[in-house]
Amino acid sequence: MKRNHAIGMIGLALVAGAVFGVSQLAAGEQDKKRTSEEITKSLEARYGKAKTAFELTTEDGREVYAGTVENQTGTYRVQADALTGQVTHITLLSAKPKPQPASAETAPQTAEEGGSRPASPAPTSEIAKSGISLDRAREIALQQVAGTFDGIEVEQKDGMAVYEVEVVTAENREVKVAVDPLTGQVLSIMWED
Repeated sequence: MKRNHAIGMIGLALVAGAVFGVSQLAAGEQDKKRTSEEITKSLEARYGKAKTAFELTTEDGREVYAGTVENQTGTYRVQADALTGQVTHITLLSAKPKPQPASAETAPQTAEEGGSRPASPAPTSEIAKSGISLDRAREIALQQVAGTFDGIEVEQKDGMAVYEVEVVTAENREVKVAVDPLTGQVLSIMWED
């Protein structure tokens, strides 16, 4: 009986050691810093052609790769976490000119002009090609604030293009949800008084 117990304990110790070893290997792989080439390839697939090399730097106490990308909407400075590859910050450096409506007859009407706000205004269609769509920004905002979609605009905040989604709550309060058009991250929620 003691022998069976000893063999069982040895087997249990071997299994525990194997599990610990595999978990250490997995943790080591997760902690492995990504290369500049890996980051560049990942960001180009999502945001556009790299204009400058992504170089390793430190931001807020953590290592990030920073560089610039260019797509149909403009040139952006992008920072990505060196370990996870997740984008930590995107800033619009320069926007490309937006197409203008051919005439007043083809220009979308705003609510103030007596028309309904369009769900997809023409100037933002280029942003949706390189990031999230207006419909996705609306979904994200409505996940954050319960209410009815009232409109969406592209705003410039701190040098960055931002989808500003307007929602009206059941209590008839207006809420503006700022959504990053490239990542879908909620940047702010402002409740109107």
